[in-house]
Amino acid sequence: MRSPGVLSVEDVEDPALPEGGVLLRVKACAVCGTDIKMLEAGHRDLTYPRVPGHEVTGEVLNAGSSGLRKGDLFQVWPGSACKACSLCRAGMDHLCPQVRIMGFNTDGGMAELLAVDDPSRLVPIGDSDPVLLTLAEPLACCINAQSKLGVGNGDSVLILGGGPMGCLNAFLARHRGADTIMLSEPRTERLWPVPKGLFDHVSEPKGDDVRDMVMQATAGRGADVIIPCTPNVRLDRKMFELLSPGGRLCVFSGPRHEDSPVPIDVRDVHYRELMVVGSYGNASGHGREAVGLLRKGADLSWLFTGRYPLDEVRQAFAHASGRTGQKAVVIL
Repeated sequence: MRSPGVLSVEDVEDPALPEGGVLLRVKACAVCGTDIKMLEAGHRDLTYPRVPGHEVTGEVLNAGSSGLRKGDLFQVWPGSACKACSLCRAGMDHLCPQVRIMGFNTDGGMAELLAVDDPSRLVPIGDSDPVLLTLAEPLACCINAQSKLGVGNGDSVLILGGGPMGCLNAFLARHRGADTIMLSEPRTERLWPVPKGLFDHVSEPKGDDVRDMVMQATAGRGADVIIPCTPNVRLDRKMFELLSPGGRLCVFSGPRHEDSPVPIDVRDVHYRELMVVGSYGNASGHGREAVGLLRKGADLSWLFTGRYPLDEVRQAFAHASGRTGQKAVVIL
């Protein structure tokens, strides 16, 4: 990726084995919505030229002095943090002031080989499907958000956007005991691979359709939790009105710049005890939790509606950006 709109497949020099690190042969790397944003418009954390990809699994090709075994399979946490600051010590290493992100600040997984400087970033996946385990990174983002939101037994959850992140958030909310899961999605045809029962109620964002769905599904209380999984929504006063007393909203998907300054009534936050949390990426601990959940047998293979070899990476990006299916993955 050399500039916005410019993505090519090229031969480059093999990455060097980092001192104390490992060299991986990449097995699979999925395309994230952020990758699409990077290609179309750039990103605040992106430097060019860059090999993209941060949803990665691979096998050890050269273990160096790491103590790992050649051939073992791992999922890669995409951050590289200092481990010494107060945020790292508190388990929030993704917010480390010195964090560098694979696929943004350093080269990522859409290549045959990947150098990883710190073996502690690697989470073993055993004999699990390397393609399925590329979902660990996006699922970890959902774990970060839902841990802050306290999603649990009996909750009613409204998800805005029925793409891969919306589906993963629904899966996780169901796993955590949510009672009712509602979805707002303008292109309901993209839900064709989604198993029956993942969403209890689905509505298109037209007029008052979403409000009517929420109020009917919750007997007029409103949603306990709202998770926007698309930047194409405005988190304004109307959104807060969909929350129940004590409701929680997560700023999960990066809002568009023009939609970021919004008027809200803080008296409503006060009197109805509403809560707003932010969630950006995931900490290494969330990644390990996500790998553990996927290795327990979670059936999410239906999410992969496009599988491509590395030389068809542009087609993989087109599949993801077209939003006609769900997840695109590059398999090496």
